[in-house]
Formats: sequence, structure tokens, C-alpha cells
Amino acid sequence: MENNNDTDNNRSHNGRFAPGNPGKQKGSSKNKMRDEIRNFISTEWESFPIWFSFLTPKEKIETLLALMPYSVSRLQSVSVTDSTGEDLALPSIDYSKLSESTLKEILLHTHTHTDTNEE
Repeated sequence: MENNNDTDNNRSHNGRFAPGNPGKQKGSSKNKMRDEIRNFISTEWESFPIWFSFLTPKEKIETLLALMPYSVSRLQSVSVTDSTGEDLALPSIDYSKLSESTLKEILLHTHTHTDTNEE
């Protein structure tokens, strides 16, 4: 393998950019991709309710769960203990094992609950 003098001159002994090296250029592919994704979302956002209506209840829940981190602050994990200090495990829900009717009921209840709280 051949040593590249340009690389050696641009990096310090531990592989980081040497002083005076600006690092990654502004028009990098990562920045371009991020800009493209933002552009796509902003142009397609108005059609979101339309295509969302075509999703199955399971896909709607998965989509909402995927979008939640962008609209709701994350909470720190909380541990629940009884009076002796014993950890009480809260049950987790595996939505993939729920029936179509149960998922519809959850969505209906969540939607109704949200509507009543907004008034």
C-alpha cells in the first residue's frame, strides 16, 4: 500500500485533521442528502393526510411511533418499585401480535381521547 503525502500532511499523528485543515467541505454528500430529505418532506407534507388514510391500522401506529421523536420530548427511563424496593416491571405491548380490530380500537380511542382534551 502506497503512502499518500497529502493525507499525511492533513492529519495529525492520531488520524485527526491537522491544525489549519478545514475538514469536510460544506457541500459534502451528507449535507446534500440532508438538504434533499428536508426538501422532500417540505414539498410532500401537504399530501401526508391523504396517503396516511390509505395505511392499515398497524402501519398508522408504526408511522406515528416513528414520527413521535420529532414532535415529543423524550422522557428519561423511570423505574417503578414497590414498598420493599423490588423493581416492578411494566408490561410492554407487542403491536405486531394485536389483531386488526384491536389496533383499530386503539386508534379510535386515541383519536377520540385527543379530540376531547383539545376543547
